[in-house]
Amino acid sequence: MILSRAAEVALAALPLLPAPGAHAKGRGVKELAEAAAVPAPFLAQVLKRLAHAGLLRSKRGRTGGFALGRPAAEITVADVVLALEGRDELDAAFPPLRGPAGGLLEPVRKRALDLLRTTTLEALSR
Repeated sequence: MILSRAAEVALAALPLLPAPGAHAKGRGVKELAEAAAVPAPFLAQVLKRLAHAGLLRSKRGRTGGFALGRPAAEITVADVVLALEGRDELDAAFPPLRGPAGGLLEPVRKRALDLLRTTTLEALSR
């Protein structure tokens, strides 16, 4: 199971975003891209997709930027992956392998999916 480049970029940047709140000052794409060591143009596309999915909030203007849409303890890696993949279930995003290796690696796949479902952005930021 391999995460998409978009998911990798998102998971590098999201733990660096401020917590949600009416008065939370967002972080700009350039600043965030530099801190996460990812390309700014691609990060901007990823963040827009996540904001559209409701995981982030964005505000335009000089005091704008991106912030989390809900607490980091409530956003899982699976939420991020599913939002970027446009899927509702991880099993659809990461189907079982076929053939002889599929049976052998199924426990590994299940454990990886469990980690995606239970690991939060809060845990990633530690």
